[in-house]
This record gives sequence, C-alpha cells and structure tokens, in this order.
Amino acid sequence: MSAALSEAAIAAELQHHPAATREKAWRRAERALRLRAALLAEADRAGLAPEPEDDAPVRETADESRIRRLLEHRIRVADVSEADCRAEFARHRARFRTPPLFEAAHILIAADMSSEDARAPARAEAARLASLLAARPDSFARLAREHSACPSGADGGGLGQITARDVTPEIASMLAAMAPGTICPVPVPTRHGYHLLRLDRREDGRDLPFEAVRDRIRDHLRQRAWLDAARAYAATLTDVSAEEEPAP
Repeated sequence: MSAALSEAAIAAELQHHPAATREKAWRRAERALRLRAALLAEADRAGLAPEPEDDAPVRETADESRIRRLLEHRIRVADVSEADCRAEFARHRARFRTPPLFEAAHILIAADMSSEDARAPARAEAARLASLLAARPDSFARLAREHSACPSGADGGGLGQITARDVTPEIASMLAAMAPGTICPVPVPTRHGYHLLRLDRREDGRDLPFEAVRDRIRDHLRQRAWLDAARAYAATLTDVSAEEEPAP
C-alpha cells in the first residue's frame, strides 16, 4: 500500500466500491484514492482553482471542481460523425426497438413469501381459483373483484397496457410465453404472492428508424469516447488503470 494512503482513508472509501470480496473492494478503493491524488496533483501543477458549477444537480466540492476543470482542459475527443452513428445503429440493430406491449389482467393472492406458513394457504387459494377459471374463463373479472389483493381488482383485474418493465420478471416472462386471449393455467409466484394471469392482447415491438435514435446514439458514442480518453489520460499520471482486477 502506498505510504501516502492510510488504512482509515481506504476504509472510508470502501462504501463507493462494492465488490464480491472485501479484498477486491479494498484494492478498488485504494486505486481510486491514488488516482484522485494524482489528478489533484496535476491540477495543482496546472494552477487550477476550484470553480464549482452553480447549476450542478449536486454541489461540487473544491476537489471535485478542480478535477473536473483539469479533465476539461486535458481531454479532447473528436466529434461523432453521422457515419459513426449509422455504423453503431447497424451493429446493434436489435437494441433500437420499442418494447412489446401487453394488455393483461391479474388476480393477486397476496402472501408473505418468506414464510411457508403464509405461502401454503395462498398457494392453495390460487390453485382453487385457477381451477375455477379453467372451467369458467368468463368469471375472471368477477373473481378479481372478489379475491384480488391488488387495487386493480376493483376494475376486474385489468392492468391496461404494460411493458415488461412495469411488472415483475416472473410475470413478464409468463406474459411473453402466453397466447393472446388465454389465461395462464397455473398461478405465478412472485415476491408479492400468487398471480392468476390473463393476456388479452400483445403488440410486438417494432424497429425504430435511425432518425428517431440518432441523438441517443451520438450521445452514447460521445460518452464512450470521452471515457476512453479519460482512462488513457489517467494512465499517463498513474499506473492505476493498468492494474489487473483480482480474480473473482
């Protein structure tokens, strides 16, 4: 460990560098402090005084302001061309799609899923409702009003139009596998309890035109180029960026 860094300073920095092991987090924290010290030393040599930005979401400290000014002075990246944007668009075409939309309904049998004593009766009740729905699919709205623990139960369980991001991963996966107009034959467990699902309609995602995502792509490429340049600049000040991560 560098003589300029105390164990107390590294321990205080640990919270900002989560890792699988304390050893890995310790090494990350140490490297971060060494890099910070190198940047501040370079800011001193350049005679850069703190000039905190007034419109920053979070007020900068004096050291943060000096480091930002140093990077603004020393890092230059070429602007991103239209050709660069189109090439990125072509390489990652699948990323630029609207998400699938689901029109669905559910009945929630709520339970404390951490307790088997709570899970068991909820699971049995959900299985009972699933049997009723198998015999009478048209009873879904009534059963939702009578049994669902979700506020949507008052509307017959309807969730409106949703995407995978609006629901838990378990529900999203099941909706993606269901055919429109069907009810899932088995209750779906989530952290909230057991769900009976009905999929009314699905609208698959569609490709977005380049013009709709050009600005997003340009911002992404600019940020990536800046980060690459920042790492290269840091490597000229310290060997921090050249160190290998410990094996997981």
